Amino acid sequence: MKKVCFFLIISLIAFNSHAQINAFVNDDIEKTVDPNKLHFYNKARLSFETKQYTEASSPIDSLLIIYPDCIGLRYMKGISGCFKGDKTKTALELLKSTSSSSVQLEHYPYWLAYAYEANDSLKKARLYFEIAAKSILLTTENDKAIVADAKRRIENMKMASKMQHMRNTVEVKDIGSPINTEAEEYVPLLPSDESFMIYTYRGKLSKGGKQNLNKQSLLHTSKREEGIYFEDVFTSVKINDSTWSKPTALKTINTSLHDAAVTLSSDGNLLFIYKNLGTGNGDLYLSQLVGNNWTVPVYQKGLNSDKWEGSAAFFPGNKFIIFSSERKGGFGGKDLYKAEKLGDNLWGNISNLGSTINSTDDEDAPFITSDGNILFFASNGKLSTGGYDILRSDLVGGIWEQPYNIGKPVNTPNDDKFYIVSGDGKKGYYSSQTQGGKGGQDIYYIKPGIAGKPVSVVRISGNVTFNDKPIEASIQINSLKKKDIGSQTYVSNSTTGKFLISLPTNNDYEFIFTYKNFPAMKRTISTKDVDSSIVLTMIADLYSDAYSKMVENKRDSLEKLNKLANSGVSFDEFKANYGDLIIDSLFYKIQIGAYVFIENFNYTRAIDLGIIIRKIYDDGITRFTIGNYKTFNEAFERITDVKELAVKDAFILVQYKNKHYYLSDILKKGLLKSSNGK
Repeated sequence: MKKVCFFLIISLIAFNSHAQINAFVNDDIEKTVDPNKLHFYNKARLSFETKQYTEASSPIDSLLIIYPDCIGLRYMKGISGCFKGDKTKTALELLKSTSSSSVQLEHYPYWLAYAYEANDSLKKARLYFEIAAKSILLTTENDKAIVADAKRRIENMKMASKMQHMRNTVEVKDIGSPINTEAEEYVPLLPSDESFMIYTYRGKLSKGGKQNLNKQSLLHTSKREEGIYFEDVFTSVKINDSTWSKPTALKTINTSLHDAAVTLSSDGNLLFIYKNLGTGNGDLYLSQLVGNNWTVPVYQKGLNSDKWEGSAAFFPGNKFIIFSSERKGGFGGKDLYKAEKLGDNLWGNISNLGSTINSTDDEDAPFITSDGNILFFASNGKLSTGGYDILRSDLVGGIWEQPYNIGKPVNTPNDDKFYIVSGDGKKGYYSSQTQGGKGGQDIYYIKPGIAGKPVSVVRISGNVTFNDKPIEASIQINSLKKKDIGSQTYVSNSTTGKFLISLPTNNDYEFIFTYKNFPAMKRTISTKDVDSSIVLTMIADLYSDAYSKMVENKRDSLEKLNKLANSGVSFDEFKANYGDLIIDSLFYKIQIGAYVFIENFNYTRAIDLGIIIRKIYDDGITRFTIGNYKTFNEAFERITDVKELAVKDAFILVQYKNKHYYLSDILKKGLLKSSNGK
């Protein structure tokens, strides 16, 4: 299958043909439309010639308001509506209304069938595809492609008929605004904790503006309305289970050419990007999250060929990937291959996944679950019910089993691709061009993400620090029980020190944290009998010798201070003399904890105490306090409750002009004057 020069233009038909404006349609429109308004038609015609059918909708609408009975315009509007999820019903009615026209409409039965299929009327769609396959003369290459596609869709419908009673009991929802718009949004990518999403966008916000097919930007020319939008990569942060932040473009990744999201590692630190730099094929690049920013994508040696490589998926541990390629030697157009990482930005040991997975058609958009045992991918081959469908294959004994179609409601007569699932398998995400959508391709989520038995993994979230500051550390994980599981290596985030790792259950693991030339820290963890819904926490604090000594001295000093806090102060006498005294800039707080290592603070016992303030004071010690009382009596009343509830060693701390003091300190400094004048 011939590949156009860019990664994905989802609104295109998935074959090498297009709706042509023949002489009869052209004459009908030019005879009907005022010459001063033909520029609307010319714009729509250009969109048809570049297969941007949804782009043709707006200029056609401008003309249909004035010329509602023009057959040529209604025909073009009907075709363009087939590619817009919220316009398929209108598209079908428009195409049906032109059936008795005297204007010769090229490939009419094919497009009527296409509209029926877009509306899930498969019996009528099959009827008109059969008419198209028999009646269209094979005069041009486009005629041949139309007939070939009609025959392929007939076979897809036979598969759909076999599966018509197979429907999963799942919940599918449009992810909605602000992610889905009237533009194209596809390839949703999320880390295993679903904390953010990266996806591909193509529309008005694309960096290069509209461009022509030889990639020359038209943004600053008089022909700005011509051409197409190229792809960019956007991201959005998850606020809660149903709300996402306003998407933003990834500036270090996007250029005026095609930049598309491909796959994200489960820890959210590695991102494959598709780029087409003008060779007509397209290659895979890799970007890494350093702190809060993504690095400029780097070309991957050994992975790319002189053909198209456009999608990929990480195995757990990120040492292996499965990717899609049109390289020579495959079974069809696009095949799935496995590759091993040999070094930084270097890959090798590439092997085809074989005829069990690959067909004589196209296999694309792979995804591997966090336990490494399930492969989801898209195929438009014999197992498809229309366009690309999502298939599943399970790894049993090291061999991928025969794939099967995951069925409705995920798979539709249109293209359904880029299916991924969360780390625990409870939610899935994918993109589809379907009825009710906002634009062409939109992003949807599904519950559960994996039917039947859940993924058997445990997510481990943690932080790595060196001398109490977050660092980018190397994290090597060794399997202690199951020797067939190789070592995995990850890195913590350089700005936050955070890491997120998913590991198979019922095993013991050794974690080795290393940073520069300092001694490594080893931790062991067991995932035996741990539920996949639980997130385990691991903290790794690395120290230099000098810092360790300083910490020990602080710990000794802290213990002494806590023992001496407010010693020698009579609460009864303090209440009598200063209980109701109010002084500007002086407040009483209740200290419920003070630690050198903040992870030692037990939030559980303080959960009912209200808002807890954590602050590092001048002595470098982190104190946990509650309240902000103007008088000692208010604080004393509260501390009585605190000691009864949970914190027996709580005491009253004084804050004066943003500095903290013990009660004994403020007495010595003479900061208070008693209410009886003493």
